[in-house]
Amino acid sequence: MKYILFIGNKVGYEALQIMIELNCNIIHVFIEQEHSHEYEKYYNKSIEKCESYNIKYTLNAKSNNIVEIFRSKIAAGEQIDYIISFGYRKIITEQMRKFAKIACIGTHFSPLPRYRGFAPLNWLLINGETQTAVNLFYLEDEVDSGDIIGREIVAIDYNDDINSLLNKCILALKNLMIRKIPELEQGIFSSEKQDESKASYACARNPKDGIVNWLWSSRRIYNLVRALTYPYPGAYTYLDNKKIIVWTCEEYEVPKFEGAIPGKVIKIIKDSGIVVLCGEGAILLKDIQFENGERKTADQYISSIRITLG
Repeated sequence: MKYILFIGNKVGYEALQIMIELNCNIIHVFIEQEHSHEYEKYYNKSIEKCESYNIKYTLNAKSNNIVEIFRSKIAAGEQIDYIISFGYRKIITEQMRKFAKIACIGTHFSPLPRYRGFAPLNWLLINGETQTAVNLFYLEDEVDSGDIIGREIVAIDYNDDINSLLNKCILALKNLMIRKIPELEQGIFSSEKQDESKASYACARNPKDGIVNWLWSSRRIYNLVRALTYPYPGAYTYLDNKKIIVWTCEEYEVPKFEGAIPGKVIKIIKDSGIVVLCGEGAILLKDIQFENGERKTADQYISSIRITLG
């Protein structure tokens, strides 16, 4: 079978590697470049991988350019059996999908039909979910709504952050592809409809959405920080109008405060960080970074309990 891939970010790069390892006949790869605010860039690695294996590729292709490439392959007698999207954030239109002889397939890391749309792993962590899934499904006009061809369940642990969870999902994707590629090669596989009554959607996230509200509970703040840590832009707060990025934190047990002030620093722990009161509970801020500054433990920047963040 012949495959055309649409790939973006780390998921796309890893999926490309998986399909190469499985000896799939990849005839073209469309690579999406990361946004400027994303710290880690994988598009160059994907280009290098394609060049190493003599796979044709296009970077940041426009829709009309993609269709032209499809048409040229068909005109040259090159059949397109499958189109598969891995981590690619642009819509694969109906005009593109019709070129796939057998199926146009997408991947999504959420417990579909819940968390369709943008940044599912970030939202799952923010919302304190304990389980997700890696899915292969038919691409349709409605985002992430197609019948599911296969899935792997992934547990979300309390200590997971966005990096460990993504790595779990990539491993699950590899296991899923090992199971499903033989079926795709035979052109024989089953699918299951999604339950539309249970469908939910996730909003696209911008760096500005990461602000910490100290009125929140310690659990909610912890979840926000672990969901947005590096290589994402990070959760953040302010001290005297100076932005502080919070890279790591943990919930911290404190006695009951009758005069609690959310955002108030109540304890300095040398070489570990600072303890800050929340609307409910407290957080130990560990690794932080002032904008354009160095990443350090919070106690190296803040050494007073007379400070309130926010």
